[in-house]
Amino acid sequence: MLKIITIKDKRIRFLSKKNIKYNKIKMIFLIKKMIITIYSKKGIGISSNQVNFNYKVIIIDVNKKNKPIIIINPIILKKSNFCTISTEGCLSIPKFFSSTPRAEKVCLKYINLYNKLKKKIFNSINSRCLQHEIDHLCGILLTDYYKTIIKYE
Repeated sequence: MLKIITIKDKRIRFLSKKNIKYNKIKMIFLIKKMIITIYSKKGIGISSNQVNFNYKVIIIDVNKKNKPIIIINPIILKKSNFCTISTEGCLSIPKFFSSTPRAEKVCLKYINLYNKLKKKIFNSINSRCLQHEIDHLCGILLTDYYKTIIKYE
């Protein structure tokens, strides 16, 4: 299991780098450790920078059925105009939950575990989870949304 970086650690704000050279052995080792970590922490998503690995890797399994979706170098191509607000938690901010606005659907381009370029539309909880984890790769946390909402009220 990997150690989760928390909000108190400056590294959680670092921007992740695009993984240009795909080292399959190293990547599989990291992904396996990330999967073990997400299930042991009872999470539904994890980004690589949460475990101090500075490349763009996301694992999600919103149904917790040991069928994780592995996403490398994600790029959001399009978001739906329709947004929903739902409560989110974060492994890096223990015991904190926030109602956060997210697009209902996202069209994502990414590389899968087999180094194949994929383009897929995710909706509902998968969309929400992916947007949350992509935020992590950009150094954005749930608390940032909270501060924005407070400023405009």
